[in-house]
Amino acid sequence: MTALIFDTETHKLHGDIIEAAAVGVSFHGQILLPTGYEFKKRFKPSESIGLGAMAVHHIIDEDLVKCPPFTKFKMPKDHRDGDLEYLIGHNIDYDVAAVNRAGTTTSGIKAICTLAMARFLWPKLESHNLTALAYHLSSDRKDQRRRLRKAHSALNDCWTTLVLLIAITREKNINSFEELYEFSEQARYPTHIFYGKYRGWAIKDMEDEDIDWLLGKTDDHYLKISLENELLARSSIDEQNQLPFD
Repeated sequence: MTALIFDTETHKLHGDIIEAAAVGVSFHGQILLPTGYEFKKRFKPSESIGLGAMAVHHIIDEDLVKCPPFTKFKMPKDHRDGDLEYLIGHNIDYDVAAVNRAGTTTSGIKAICTLAMARFLWPKLESHNLTALAYHLSSDRKDQRRRLRKAHSALNDCWTTLVLLIAITREKNINSFEELYEFSEQARYPTHIFYGKYRGWAIKDMEDEDIDWLLGKTDDHYLKISLENELLARSSIDEQNQLPFD
């Protein structure tokens, strides 16, 4: 069984992989530690890098002239052929989709999302992006600022994700990847709203009409289920509280 913290940079939103990186991790008793394995590689996209993406990761087209095309991406050599069981990342579904667009299948690999788990554990933080969470968890923000100057390099983001992941495992007393995966799956169903007009609201505190409105607006599969479950729970309570007819 192997697990990788994994991250990609893309040439635009939902675009081609231009950089991929990974850090191996394993549990030693109740402690999550890096294995010493690192992977980093760059690729050439099918078109020029968008300015918006460039402003985030600071990778420019000239950096990729001699790189292989993004369709040549493969999972790290030592983690293929069914050996890789868990991929861990901040909004890992985005990275998995990028891998799939490059032509590499991830079937059979369990995705663990640190973004979902962080939102579940600390729902009232004003931001849950990786940099904000790093500052939130740091006891020395000056030192953290130095470490984050290279944020949005895929490999640097993997190491920052490891710090977040260790905090999550300690908070939930998790000591195996399967426990971590199960918590990640639970956390995918939000308890709060994290964007839009209801940002910051707990779903349980929303009025029925507000939930109905949001159900008609969102495309988020997990949010829809959370909203529907809240309405279903309320209807069950109402039915139980109804007085029977004589």
